[in-house]
Order: sequence, then C-alpha cells, then structure tokens
Amino acid sequence: MYTWIILIFLVFGLARGWSEEKNLAPTHLMVGPGIFDVDKSRLRPLIQVEYRWDVWSSKYFHVRPLAAYFVATDGNMFLCGGIAFDLFLGKKIVFTPSFAPGLYYHGHGKRLGFPINFRSAGELAYVFHNQARLGAQFNHISNARMLWRNPGADSLVIFYSIPFPRKKKG
Repeated sequence: MYTWIILIFLVFGLARGWSEEKNLAPTHLMVGPGIFDVDKSRLRPLIQVEYRWDVWSSKYFHVRPLAAYFVATDGNMFLCGGIAFDLFLGKKIVFTPSFAPGLYYHGHGKRLGFPINFRSAGELAYVFHNQARLGAQFNHISNARMLWRNPGADSLVIFYSIPFPRKKKG
C-alpha cells in the first residue's frame, strides 16, 4: 500500500516538472453514461465525470494525472485520483490505460468489502480535429484483497471528452 502512495506522489511530482515542456496535451473533461457491474445480473446505470490535466507528451503518448467520480442509480459512488497514459495508435485513435486509488461508498447497491478501492481502466477513443474525444472505457474496481471479501465490480462507460487547450505564451 505504501509503495503505491509513494509511486503516485513521485509521478505527480515528476508530472509537475514536465509541465513546462513544449509539447503539451490538452486538459480534458470527460463526461459519460455507463453501466455499473456490467458483468453481473444486477446492472445499474451510472454517470461518470473525469478530469485529466495536461502534463507532458511526446509524439506517441501523453502522461496525465486524473481525478474521477461516478455515481450509480442505487447510490454507489466512487471518487478517485491517479494517472493515465494516452498511447496513440495512429493520428485519430488513442488507447488509454489508467490506474487510480479512491474511496467507494456502496449506497443501496453492491458492497465491495472495504471503502478503499483501486480502479484499473482501459479505454479506446476517436480523436476529433479539435482534440475532443469520443470513446468507451472499461474499468474494474477492487479492494485488492485488503480484506477477506473482494467481489470487485466492472463498469462500461461511453464518454465524450471536452478539450481545454493551453494558450500559447508570447
């Protein structure tokens, strides 16, 4: 557990230093509907909001910190912060794996066994000419067996990502 916390602080610290680089990826606000616990019989609609900062980019990938929140119709909520990596599979297609620890509240829905959980996600998106994105994200939330009960939950989210390009200095 402590290793993950130290790793996250290191990444955010390095990301802060990288932000002065020339090639910046735009900040994105992602919003979309989805289905919570998609692989089980008790599906619940959800809405997810995610914010990704512009940090550093090269020609083929971007590194970005993120903050995300979702709420499902039965009161399940998850608030997390972590890191994502945009990997470009061409000029218009991007694959983004991410990892984010956070806090889960079960509301009237699925109990995950512990309030601290970890979200692992993968998404595929189409990038428009203005750098907006339309895509799908599949994520898994789990407590990493910190307790004896670890049912986990998978979600599928369709999202639209609104870019906020940084203004050029000068």
